Amino acid sequence: MLGKRSPRTLVCQCCGMPLDDSTLSKGPDGAFNEDYCKWCYADGRFAYPTKASLLDYLMAHMPNPDNAPAAVCRAQFDTYLSQLKHWKEEE
Repeated sequence: MLGKRSPRTLVCQCCGMPLDDSTLSKGPDGAFNEDYCKWCYADGRFAYPTKASLLDYLMAHMPNPDNAPAAVCRAQFDTYLSQLKHWKEEE
């Protein structure tokens, strides 16, 4: 008997957001792209040309409930993003 497997959880390989059918991006041919959300990748183009530009966006829009210093937040976001496929390929 095979063990139970949990379903695969997809996350955007640019921003790290969990993906579902409503948030998946589409390529220029209209086919779904399971690597990216529709906000990071649309019409064959990435919304954030650099990791720094995405970090700037996150710093301006993500909540900071612990009131951590900006440098700490940015470093945490950077550490997480650096593990994603899109930014690994950029380095």
